[in-house]
Amino acid sequence: MRENSPSKDYIDFICALYGDVYDDRLEDSKPPTAGYESRVPGSDWSPGKFSMHKSLQVFQKELEEKGIKMSTSKIRKILITGGCWSTERSREVERLFKLYTLSVSNGGLGFKEDIAIKRIANELKVSVATVTINLPYISVVYNLEHKSKNAVRCEEYKKRKQIKK
Repeated sequence: MRENSPSKDYIDFICALYGDVYDDRLEDSKPPTAGYESRVPGSDWSPGKFSMHKSLQVFQKELEEKGIKMSTSKIRKILITGGCWSTERSREVERLFKLYTLSVSNGGLGFKEDIAIKRIANELKVSVATVTINLPYISVVYNLEHKSKNAVRCEEYKKRKQIKK
């Protein structure tokens, strides 16, 4: 993992606090982010009903009560990295990323990571940010040409901070 990525222990800690695994292949329902209500994991489920998982927004509030503040995107990314979150989109992004970045001798296309991410975004007709959010931390690429608004704000803040020194 890169230096800015959360440690394995931190990822395991957040996954343990979530206390469940979401996989849309097991449940024919909207993902847990589909509402603000808290859903009790483990209740009976049948096709067409909401899953009984805790929504990311509710989990985010629980984390804030423990003094941990992070966006639902970051929470989702940590849960994907920890193997606690799997959706059709996250699986497709990871599959394509492996295909594009594996060396040709290993059956891949041998692209650099940043090129692979751009191609995946193009192919799936989503933003680069959506692709990176759905990749586990070990596969994330930093310093892309098109940065998120938050990444630009962070970069500007760091520059201002250095000027003040």
